[in-house]
Amino acid sequence: MKNSKVTIAVNKTLSIIQLVCGIIMVFFFGITIMLFIFDSSPNKFSIIIFCLFFVILGIWLISLSRKKSKLIKEFKQYVVAISSDPSGYIPDIASALGISTDILHSKLELMIKKKFFVNAYIDKNTDCIVIANKQITANNNNSTVKAMQQNIEIITVRCKGCGGINSLQKDVVVDCDYCGSPIKAE
Repeated sequence: MKNSKVTIAVNKTLSIIQLVCGIIMVFFFGITIMLFIFDSSPNKFSIIIFCLFFVILGIWLISLSRKKSKLIKEFKQYVVAISSDPSGYIPDIASALGISTDILHSKLELMIKKKFFVNAYIDKNTDCIVIANKQITANNNNSTVKAMQQNIEIITVRCKGCGGINSLQKDVVVDCDYCGSPIKAE
């Protein structure tokens, strides 16, 4: 997948499918169990065990769905916090979010592994999250100076896809530093 917006959309869709399938399974097989508990059929125990398996499977699907939804919600919070901190220093970001550094590390690693962040990695030496696109523009002070000399207007824009804050030239379409969605400063 090219950008995290697609990844987020796919995960959201999977989450909804898992939730709906889980609820249907729990409801249908749960009622079947209730009906067979009071039945005098000789093979009711095998049917109850069969249905119980699907009830447990449905509960597991509901649980997976809730975890995916929570991760997507956290991703959006993390993007805003990361875009607000230009250094990307993880302890500062964790402090701003009100969570421990270890939890933030594990969640960021999971989000990077699941391709929620585009071109991102955690630099273990500096304890920073590095967004490749952001670092290129942030470290390129010469282009900023040239832009100021040429009276090029630089605007800060919030990405509609992830909420990340991006600085870009007015009337230029670029990809978001955080999720890769196209954005334009108007």
